[in-house]
Amino acid sequence: MDNLSKGLVGLAAAGIPVALYHAYDEITNYSTGISRSCDINHVLSCTNVFNSGYTTFLGVSMWVYGVVWFPLILVLGLWFTRGGNSIRGEVLVPVLMIGNIFTIYLWYLELGVIHAICPVCVSLYALNYLMTVLAGAEALKD
Repeated sequence: MDNLSKGLVGLAAAGIPVALYHAYDEITNYSTGISRSCDINHVLSCTNVFNSGYTTFLGVSMWVYGVVWFPLILVLGLWFTRGGNSIRGEVLVPVLMIGNIFTIYLWYLELGVIHAICPVCVSLYALNYLMTVLAGAEALKD
């Protein structure tokens, strides 16, 4: 497995505990002290985003998307790299772009509607952007 593949698989694996942490916070309604650590001020506040009423998309809680997304990308990355192959950037870039387009909608909600930013959410967006860059580099490598 080359370095781009290792990086993508590693980022997908890192996204899983972050997505699970975010899911726990939403499920428990940010009711624990650990959850409140995400509240830096009134703008950088997971609680303000969660309490905004914009926590579902197509009737599904937002946390579900993250909890499904990162394991999906991890499985795809591991599937493509089995036998020492590299990730399939030409396949993964379009898949990851779905996540990037979704984050544009989430940025719109956070900045334009809610006027608060969830730092944990932003870390998940960043992981997806980085995975897209690695998959894109792999696609362009040949």
